[in-house]
Amino acid sequence: MNEFTSPSAEPNYIARLALQAAPFNVLVEPNIFFKGEQIEQRYNLLLHLIRASDKVGLLLAEQGLGKSTLLTQLQLNKTDDLRICRINGHASLTSMEIIMQCLSAFGVDDNDVKFSNDHLILLKDRLSGLRQLNIKPLLLIDDIDLVSEEPLVVLMDCLSWQNNDAFLLQAIFTSKQILPSLANIHGRLQQIDLPALSEQEVPSYLDYRLKVVGYKGESVFNLKDLKQCYRQSTGIPALINQWAHQHLLGLKSTVANPIKINMNFNVGRFIPLLRWSGLGLLVSTLIVLLLFQDTINDLFAPKMVEEMTIEKPFTKQEESLATVILDEDKVTSSAQAERDELKSLVSELAQVAVEPEKVTDAISQDENNPKVQTIVTQPILVPKPELVPKPELVPKPELVPKPVLKAELSPAIHQKKWILQQSATDYTFQLMGSWEKQEVVAFLEKYALAGDVAEFESMRNGRVWYALIYGVYDNKQAALDASSKWPAPINTLPSWLRRFDSVQQQIKKTAN
Repeated sequence: MNEFTSPSAEPNYIARLALQAAPFNVLVEPNIFFKGEQIEQRYNLLLHLIRASDKVGLLLAEQGLGKSTLLTQLQLNKTDDLRICRINGHASLTSMEIIMQCLSAFGVDDNDVKFSNDHLILLKDRLSGLRQLNIKPLLLIDDIDLVSEEPLVVLMDCLSWQNNDAFLLQAIFTSKQILPSLANIHGRLQQIDLPALSEQEVPSYLDYRLKVVGYKGESVFNLKDLKQCYRQSTGIPALINQWAHQHLLGLKSTVANPIKINMNFNVGRFIPLLRWSGLGLLVSTLIVLLLFQDTINDLFAPKMVEEMTIEKPFTKQEESLATVILDEDKVTSSAQAERDELKSLVSELAQVAVEPEKVTDAISQDENNPKVQTIVTQPILVPKPELVPKPELVPKPELVPKPVLKAELSPAIHQKKWILQQSATDYTFQLMGSWEKQEVVAFLEKYALAGDVAEFESMRNGRVWYALIYGVYDNKQAALDASSKWPAPINTLPSWLRRFDSVQQQIKKTAN
């Protein structure tokens, strides 16, 4: 086990850089959370799903992108109105283990658990009791794709429990892939992707990891190091940590897994065989060269001269004059039409202030052969530009239809009165929510939203929660089709599809 993977070992660069701890450890450190732009957006969206909805969040990302770190932050920043149970998924996890951990985390007495005949009923009663106290039970399962099918079936049943048309249990899962068993959790599933860090975020990430453990000097990575780090890690935080650790140790920075070769055999036995096999290969090569000597000579022989004959190119003298031969009959061809047009052009130029002596007849008669006429071009004085105005062609501008939603677009931001006027069965997208009003204003300015944009307020934990919705659609399919055609950068933002009746109820509860 090397010093990077061992939690107890301390790298030698900790003392050299005056650090308080190892900055690039593989373990998830609760106090180390890099708030990159994409990461913070996903974190805020998860908070929004927990606070303002009954959705079940599914955080999708490859290994090493920080799924566990996000769940840890949700745990650390919980409020009094949340009761959280976190479970790490693995192949041997059973349904009874999930139920027992939930009973313990949600505050069921040990004696009740010991003498209960049905732990599922006991868990359901406890969830109902927490809801009556306005406490939301939240289940966090990391790597749910590792859990077997039988516990997932029991888990889906728990997520279906309701009381007074409200779901009793809410959950956030992480996974490396979409699971068929989670495809439809009673219409509650909300998928959220977690992308890798961009090349511009890598320097900030490395500096943050160093400074959070006490580093106060200049950056220890130059521009070449940073480019190599991003190229080898592709922005995956776990691989960035591995690269940085090796670099600070003075080792060759690489994140590739070495190929292990089994060398448990006696190499000495094969040394004489290798020596004689080389001599045999040399003898075989000489024999082949002797047998096919004539064929090899033909391959390198020069080609015959007649095979390389190049046709004589046309000369300028052969194409200097264009000659037309006339028959006895009157010719009515395209050539004759061109000559007539040329005569007409010459006559028109003569009428536009052109000196007669500088223009000659454009068609001359061949003295030796009267049937041959030659078209000869003579210098012509071009009239001044102002005498022959050249019309300019101005293309008509194409009218691009402006896409509109159900209602006519308006530059103003709608308020709750407009929201309450919408049909309860129509759909809209909630783009963001925040405790700070200024963050909503900054969001609108950054993405230049226009049209059916509305903001509303609701109360959460005695504080005002600001939210932003976008669009009005007759049905869910129309909303999904429209969102797939949104232009950049709004098409990269995480969004939550909601019916207007849920938004209107949220506003009315706040007003009461």
